[in-house]
Amino acid sequence: MLDMNRFCIIFLLFCFISCSNSEKVRDFDDLFVETKDVLACDYLKDSLMLGRPFFMQYSDHNIVIYDDLGDSIFTMIDTSSKDVYRFGIRGEGVDEFLQVASLHKLNVDSVIGVYDFFKHTISSINLNDVKKKIYHFPIIARDSLNSIDLCPTKYDTFIGLGFYENNMLALLKDGVTERFFFEYPYRDDDEKKIKNRLRGMAYQGILRSNKSLDKCIYAIRCAPIFFLYSISENEILETYKWIGGYPKYVTKETETMRSAPMSLDNQIAFISAYATDKYVYLLYSGKTIRDNQGKAFTGDVIYQITWDAKPVCKFRVNVPIMLFCVSDFDDKIYAIADKLEPTLVEIPLNTDKFSKY
Repeated sequence: MLDMNRFCIIFLLFCFISCSNSEKVRDFDDLFVETKDVLACDYLKDSLMLGRPFFMQYSDHNIVIYDDLGDSIFTMIDTSSKDVYRFGIRGEGVDEFLQVASLHKLNVDSVIGVYDFFKHTISSINLNDVKKKIYHFPIIARDSLNSIDLCPTKYDTFIGLGFYENNMLALLKDGVTERFFFEYPYRDDDEKKIKNRLRGMAYQGILRSNKSLDKCIYAIRCAPIFFLYSISENEILETYKWIGGYPKYVTKETETMRSAPMSLDNQIAFISAYATDKYVYLLYSGKTIRDNQGKAFTGDVIYQITWDAKPVCKFRVNVPIMLFCVSDFDDKIYAIADKLEPTLVEIPLNTDKFSKY
């Protein structure tokens, strides 16, 4: 009888936690009084073919896409002229890339940063030079922490995201660690006991900064969690966090590897995120791998919030998308739609033709 009672208590607790997580997501969704149905239109369909796009960045009327397939790993589209440029070589040499982990804004127009996870460097790409067929990509920072991402700031420092011993973020200057900040989330004391390096694998996500490079967001893919940060010369300040649930995972660790594989029933959360000076944008899935396989990493809902975490609008897209970027004027979203093939689409935001609810 004692074992049965214990089973019932555990079962009820599990149901309570599951329901609470779902309710929190619904509560977050309900905060968005304004909802718009938006139409994604194919963009340069006849002249643009993509293989396996992973990252997008908007910079000064240009869209840059990192594509894992093909001879050239970068595709750039000038939205003013509609010209398409392909460049970038995979390799170990100068001006080559081994494993692109992210694209970031830099504090100069028409220049973006590329973090190479294998080389532990950030290189700058001058988009105007690319248009002139000048392919020189100088290294502007080196990582000394084996970080999984480096995000530039306006203070000539870089925010490191990684599986550090006790922390989630670091502030680096000239390749040297200045300070560490925060740790990865945890549900309870039992999860907190999992080593930060290992727990962090379950809380991987997307780190994005605004154009002014003084704010950033970290949104987690496998749990409905995101953080907003303000950046100063020697400080990363958490200004807001929203936790709508926690991932379902197990941990595995040996002398040579560590991992945190997800349950097939875990709901995928924020699969992509973007930030401008005015707003933060979050692409939400809410689907499980068991029911949707790879489609779980697509979504048709984009939440728009201010840097004060105030809900602005919920955009419902007519096609599932995988990743996106936003113009500096917050008037258009450019996204990769999940059609028969990955397709670049344009989503206008500031038009009266959308339905409001």
